[in-house]
Amino acid sequence: MKTERINPLSVDFLYELFATSMRYEAVCNVLVQHVKSEYMPDKSFQKLLLGIGNYYRNYQSPPSYAVLSQQFNGDYDAIELIDTFRECDGEKNQEVVLDMLESYIKGVRLQAVYSEVGKLYNQSKQGKAEEKLREYADWLSGFTLKSSAFVDVGKTFGERFQKNKQKDLESQHSTLVPVTRFYVHELDALNGGRSLRGQLTCFLASTGVGKSHIAKHVGIRACIDSGLHVLHLQLEGSEAEALDAYSGGLISKNSFYFERGRITDEEMAEFQRQIENYKGSITVRTFPRFNSRVSTLDVKNAIAEYRKLNNQPPDIVIVDSMDLLTDASRRQWDAEHERSKRIAVANDLKDLAADENVWMVVTYQATIENREWLNDENNVLTEYNCSEAKGLSRPCTHLISLNQSAAERKEDTMRLHIAKSRFFKKGETLKIATDYDNEIFYDARRTMNLKR
Repeated sequence: MKTERINPLSVDFLYELFATSMRYEAVCNVLVQHVKSEYMPDKSFQKLLLGIGNYYRNYQSPPSYAVLSQQFNGDYDAIELIDTFRECDGEKNQEVVLDMLESYIKGVRLQAVYSEVGKLYNQSKQGKAEEKLREYADWLSGFTLKSSAFVDVGKTFGERFQKNKQKDLESQHSTLVPVTRFYVHELDALNGGRSLRGQLTCFLASTGVGKSHIAKHVGIRACIDSGLHVLHLQLEGSEAEALDAYSGGLISKNSFYFERGRITDEEMAEFQRQIENYKGSITVRTFPRFNSRVSTLDVKNAIAEYRKLNNQPPDIVIVDSMDLLTDASRRQWDAEHERSKRIAVANDLKDLAADENVWMVVTYQATIENREWLNDENNVLTEYNCSEAKGLSRPCTHLISLNQSAAERKEDTMRLHIAKSRFFKKGETLKIATDYDNEIFYDARRTMNLKR
């Protein structure tokens, strides 16, 4: 039987479809499941569709541009297409792309049915023709590339369990490095190995307690201990300050010595060898503060830029400090709507964490000025006594406050209070030891001794 000729998808739309599928797993899944080779205008597109499909079925994630280029190394037409996809990469509306693809697939199916029904009528097979039309109507009423807004919990119970089981098995064999640690033993024990990808964690503290220290602690330990790739977005202080602090933290030495060049050549050579063996990386991006408003859109663009430069997204994104951000609309919020701004910004970052499959770590400054209240070690910052926490607790997965009295500052200790956690018990207060003189936020050995 002769196959009906199908009008292929337009080249311009395919550029956008492939670029979007390389960025978003959901779109890549649709591409692999529903797009057929006959929809492609030429063999180069067909090869890339097959290559992306094979990779996705094996690893359950879209390939990076570097992997795809290596796969088609020597095929100049395919490489040229991949470079075009890379140029089209950027902020895309997934729903618009999927709507266009859905309309195309429905049109292709209608074209095939219309042709077949016409032939059946010409052959006086009216019953079969009507059956074909009914089948098409039933398919059309149920076909969509987007997930249904209404899900029956009971009817999908077993199906969803099997999907979760399969997802867990696939995650164990995934090429993505697990992100499961806070790098504070007590918090790690509470988290119990749960993935932190797609989650938003906020560290809240009054001025001078150590918000930037804990942010850099997460970045340093993630790089050294887990081989993760960290993107640190610095909104306060200079680039040199952030880089020197990270450099000191990597070698557990006060950043003053690095900043002033007061490290011997022998020590420096040893530190250099040590750092070269780390599998992870830390990339710092600073934003100018003078006469500018940095928004969550800038955060999204920074992640996209990182992906283009490194051919992979970061595992962890750190924002220090979130109170200096505005939401994606770049609206000028007045003092009366500060709480609404906090919620809008946090919601943007939470959505970004999910879309980019990263752990989003942010800091926020509490404005409590009452030193007497802060020096009472029975008090901790929560959503009940801190105005900032009221707006932050809702969108955050974790809200953890850093609490330190004047006496604790002299002892190099502090209390971490879990004001909110979506997946483990909240309300815990954990006493830890610090060593800021050597750029160490969490001194594990001294923390253990505090418990004795």
